[in-house]
Amino acid sequence: MKSKIDAGYGIRLSGVLLVLLLSLTVVLSPVITSKADAATIKPCQGKYLAGATASSSLYAGGGIIVVAITNVGPSTCQLGGHPRLLGVRGGHEYKLTHVGEGPTQDGQLHATTLSPREAGALILDTPLGCNANVYPPPAASNYTGVVIVLPDQQGHIKILGVPLAMPCGASESQLGWAKGFELYQ
Repeated sequence: MKSKIDAGYGIRLSGVLLVLLLSLTVVLSPVITSKADAATIKPCQGKYLAGATASSSLYAGGGIIVVAITNVGPSTCQLGGHPRLLGVRGGHEYKLTHVGEGPTQDGQLHATTLSPREAGALILDTPLGCNANVYPPPAASNYTGVVIVLPDQQGHIKILGVPLAMPCGASESQLGWAKGFELYQ
């Protein structure tokens, strides 16, 4: 009789140990994220982005404007690339023709992933040194807002209240973020 009890106890103990071992294997297994997972993050769409002037500053012969771009959408997205820019003046939009692609006085930004409510940026710079020679700037080069047309036909962001004077053109960073970069300087 004693051997039947020991055998039953041993079988139950083996079953419990097996379940515990399987549970620990699942809990302690590393979570593996592949490059394919990162590649599934879609580009940000204009309808899910909001923009505002974060800071602006002048330097001898030019100025820097930093535009904050916030993901107001429901999911994570990829913000990057060089946008096309339109200036807003008198309620109309005008293509900004003399805009070069970075780097700017404030450096260069890199593509970044934005979670909902996270912000990226765009830096606009007038580094050509002629603004001091063209003062006051002609009215045709002054704008009160900017439209950021996203790469790959992902829509646009219209931001009013951006004081933009560009008699000599401008330089733009790509959309994104950089280590050590600050929105509000």
